[in-house]
Amino acid sequence: MSWNKGLGLLTLIALLGCSMQQPTMTAAVCPAHPDHPLRFVEVFDGAPSDMASLVPDQPGASAGYWQLGYVYDAGRFVTVRCKYADGKVSDTKLPNKINRCDYTIDSKKILKLDCK
Repeated sequence: MSWNKGLGLLTLIALLGCSMQQPTMTAAVCPAHPDHPLRFVEVFDGAPSDMASLVPDQPGASAGYWQLGYVYDAGRFVTVRCKYADGKVSDTKLPNKINRCDYTIDSKKILKLDCK
């Protein structure tokens, strides 16, 4: 194999390797509850029973976010507590690394959470 063909093959392998990496996925954190919109979320470093509730890194009245990569880098996990208009609560453990969770609140006071 000539040098140029070998270099081309290595480049192709490197490109395929990069494209085969897992894409950043959005985590479905708060399950949908028809007729009962999401009203509040709380983010924990670990289990909620540890009472390590995290304050958003960028808090705001209608939008904000938590940076979470450092929790996973330290060997821990994140749990998100979802609270709905009907008073029901759902806890979701996020065992796989999430770098950031963003929230937005629209004019109807509907909260949306997006974690990547």
